[in-house]
Amino acid sequence: MKGLIKRARVWVPVAKAAALFLLPLPLVLAVLAALIGGDVGMLAYTGAALGCFWGAGVLSWRALVAEARYFLGERPDPPAVPLKLVSAVITAVGASLAATAGGHGVPGSLVFAALGGLGYVAFYGADLRPRRIEVAVVDGVDRSAVTLQLKQAYGRLRGIETAARAIAVREFTERLLRITAIGRTILVEIEQDPREAVRARRFLNIYLDSAQHVTREYARTHRQLRNRSLEQSFRQLLVDMENTFANQHRKLLEHDMLSLDVEIEVLNARLKRELPEREPVAARQLHSGDLS
Repeated sequence: MKGLIKRARVWVPVAKAAALFLLPLPLVLAVLAALIGGDVGMLAYTGAALGCFWGAGVLSWRALVAEARYFLGERPDPPAVPLKLVSAVITAVGASLAATAGGHGVPGSLVFAALGGLGYVAFYGADLRPRRIEVAVVDGVDRSAVTLQLKQAYGRLRGIETAARAIAVREFTERLLRITAIGRTILVEIEQDPREAVRARRFLNIYLDSAQHVTREYARTHRQLRNRSLEQSFRQLLVDMENTFANQHRKLLEHDMLSLDVEIEVLNARLKRELPEREPVAARQLHSGDLS
């Protein structure tokens, strides 16, 4: 999963944010020309335009990295400040200043400003909106604590989905997406009746974390190896995970969690040991060239 994290968190933001650093480079020549020629007005316009573009690039970098971490489940919410919107405005101002430096009048500068802002939104997209978690008011239940639990749980589900899309076996991806769909249904049930958070504490705090970890590890090893026995083992594990998620939902509706806690504890122990035990075997098979 390390490779996936690096791609999502570093290379994609670098490739996109670099545009706002590279495309305005001709303005550097304009700044130097204004300095040499002693044109203070041109220097002010081109320097300000360059600062706007590069400032928007820095904000865009931060926005894209934060979005990648959000989808990986490493942060509960997108940035509170709409960084992309701010960057779009700064880009529009920069385009207007650059057009003014190029000799355009007010109407022409406004057209360039509009094109710059719209072009930014088309390339980078809009800011992510955080999922609204509305925990019902129930006497004796700490809504803020339940909300925090749910945010963490939603983050783990997003992490599972991100890892699932990195797995080449379509069957596994589809099954994992079904699992996370059931998981979201469970979390909606808890939002509506936060007393269920106590009954589902092991599912929320332990099981989801282990499920995310195992899915990430499989996504990482599967990108490097194709091992039929490992695939079959993971296939059976996914079947058990899906059954556990479905049983969790059913038990929540029945308000009966005692037997399911035992089931979750057993399957969670299996999740923790499943891949660590098999990874060395796969590595040895790779080394010896004995892969199916």
